Amino acid sequence: MEEDIKSNGRNGTHSRKGRNKSTRRKYRGHVLSIGPLIAIIAVGAFLTTGMIKYTSQSDFCINCHEMTPTYETWQSSSHKNVECIKCHSDPGTAGLVKTKTNALKEVYLHVTGNYKTPITISTDNAAFTNRCLGCHQDIKGKGEPHNNKHFEADIACTDCHQGMVHNEKTNKRPPTREICVRCHGKEMGDG
Repeated sequence: MEEDIKSNGRNGTHSRKGRNKSTRRKYRGHVLSIGPLIAIIAVGAFLTTGMIKYTSQSDFCINCHEMTPTYETWQSSSHKNVECIKCHSDPGTAGLVKTKTNALKEVYLHVTGNYKTPITISTDNAAFTNRCLGCHQDIKGKGEPHNNKHFEADIACTDCHQGMVHNEKTNKRPPTREICVRCHGKEMGDG
């Protein structure tokens, strides 16, 4: 009768061993099926991180021939030591994801040859001002009174400093009188 109890699993020792083997097999099966998935995700994350890092370097921009003039003006500008991504991407992860998503359109235009030259960007001037202030925060509120008046009036940096980097005629000097006259014509006796 004692043997019947063991074979029926009524004896805790025998049935636990059987259950433990079954549980171990199931667990091993889950690990074997989840393990490769985790490995694929890890490799994917590693490659994605590497690609983001690579495509965020200014030297990457020159890979497309239509970017040559833009790249060359950047190299001769006062901003030549600033990576392109610092000015052309909002800060943080959300800004980077937005920039890289928009870049997919640029890749498509490049591959299809359906781009216009010269290369231009359309962006919210306030966003550009925030990017400028990422490095030039010392001019807001502490700079000369002239600049402070512009900030108080919500005038974007790019309204006066157009072509600061990508126009070889303007990228190494302050805004010209002609730029100031656009808004200050009467005050300057030209309006």
